Amino acid sequence: MLRHLPDKPDSLWRHQRKGKSMRQLSLVLWMVSLTALAAPPEDVVKSCLSGTARNGVSRTAIEGGALYLQDDYRSGYQAEYFLYGGMEIGSAQSRRGDALLYRGRLYPLRRAVKLPQTRSRERPAIQVALAEWSLIREKGKQYLCVSDQFEGIGRSGSFQKARFGYLLETWRHGTLYFFDGLVD
Repeated sequence: MLRHLPDKPDSLWRHQRKGKSMRQLSLVLWMVSLTALAAPPEDVVKSCLSGTARNGVSRTAIEGGALYLQDDYRSGYQAEYFLYGGMEIGSAQSRRGDALLYRGRLYPLRRAVKLPQTRSRERPAIQVALAEWSLIREKGKQYLCVSDQFEGIGRSGSFQKARFGYLLETWRHGTLYFFDGLVD
């Protein structure tokens, strides 16, 4: 036996829209929690900042060598990089903002995930020739580490302890993280 169902009243449509926004909110919260869970371990962050390997972490320093400057690396970007194992590693600047350059791909610094312990609001530009570069491995994951001192506070004395860093997960199109801290 077939029954005719009446049209749904407007209140049901409004309720469905609320349900949709709740699902969207749940999805956003789930993605934020995944980002927090995927954040690099503390020993990886400290190894990057200090320039020395910590518990269970291996660190390989990257010596830059000759620097290359390219005015039109990508549309609107000027790049400064060195070659390491045939890979381009460095930074790029444009009116849209600075980016980390790794294996020919640009990772905008403004999109770097700020780790919870970070105090800085701004994400400092990378000075390719002055920064410390390394590859850090921990439990099967590999990160490109860029660490440097804040511009304008000096490169000698006790100011050397205040540093910032970027960690890029090198697997596929990994996440870029930003952090700062004092080195022991």
